[in-house]
Amino acid sequence: MPQSGVRFSCRTPADLTPSGLARVREAAGAVPFDLTVSNPTAAGIAYPEGLLASLADPAGLAYAPDPCGLASAREAVAEEYARHGLAVDPRRIVLTASTSEAYAFAFKLLCEPGEHVLVPCPSYPLFEHLARVEGVEAVPYRLDADAAWRVELADVAAAPADTRAVVVVHPNNPTGSHVHPDDAAALACECRRRGAALIADEVFLPYPLDENAPPARSFAAASDALTFTLGGLSKSVGLPQLKVGWIVVSGPESEVAEALDRLAFVADTFLSVATPVQLALPRLLEEGR
Repeated sequence: MPQSGVRFSCRTPADLTPSGLARVREAAGAVPFDLTVSNPTAAGIAYPEGLLASLADPAGLAYAPDPCGLASAREAVAEEYARHGLAVDPRRIVLTASTSEAYAFAFKLLCEPGEHVLVPCPSYPLFEHLARVEGVEAVPYRLDADAAWRVELADVAAAPADTRAVVVVHPNNPTGSHVHPDDAAALACECRRRGAALIADEVFLPYPLDENAPPARSFAAASDALTFTLGGLSKSVGLPQLKVGWIVVSGPESEVAEALDRLAFVADTFLSVATPVQLALPRLLEEGR
């Protein structure tokens, strides 16, 4: 009898061969300036001596998980937002193992299989993969290069009716552009009209192009639409290997409360953030600055 074979889900692509860029990069070998490097630990950063010593805290031998993260760790994240002039309630913060996992949690929370999320274009290509493995579809909206990368609001208005979230990257990779305040207000209005949420990726917020400029505004203060603001150690401290990200939930009070309860349910299913790195987070953020 012929074997039928296992059928794999469409959450993974049928074609997993390396991209053309990956093949070119591999063939090129060593080059003087490789602008494809995205690993901060390979970029010559001088990390403070003893930065990882706090991972050896003996308290890490005890396991008392909180789905949203240890209180001390969430308080440390709230202090980071205080540096940007924002008062963030630590109880509105949910820790994740990475920003990618934060996206996955948000998509699980907001989307039924087959529904849509809007993502900026140009931006980094991970969105399509993150959406696909969660069973949802990423639909691009354009950023206008001739208007300092302003959002093409017409694209957002024309999105599918079952769009459940709009993603913004603030500042964006690779354009370096921040979301214009008028665009942010328009996106929040559109999300409210649709019953959708706003997901703001702020992993590059600590890196202003002008070091003398005042701190960039954060979506973590948004109140007009349910908003999930993402950050993490990967970019803010240049330590992606420690695997800590976070979600700040803001917006209308009733929606925030339910979103936090449901996020806690999702996070409790995985409990993916290790205790030692949560205990070390206050020192990592302080010394990593």
